[in-house]
Amino acid sequence: MSNILVMNFLNEGGKKTSIRVNNIKDTVTEAEVKAAMDVVIAKNIFTSTGGDLKTKDSAELVDKTSTEFAVK
Repeated sequence: MSNILVMNFLNEGGKKTSIRVNNIKDTVTEAEVKAAMDVVIAKNIFTSTGGDLKTKDSAELVDKTSTEFAVK
């Protein structure tokens, strides 16, 4: 099982862009995610084809599970 944090932002062009972070602890809080997103915007860490990230849009923690099959 692996958790992926998906943070969605709106850029200068008003388009949604996402940042995905793998292997996030499942105890991460909403406050921690909000704070991380605020830092990304304040420090202008990332840009997108539509320009700099300007506002938070949404975020979700995705629980990714996989099942391997023995097919050989």
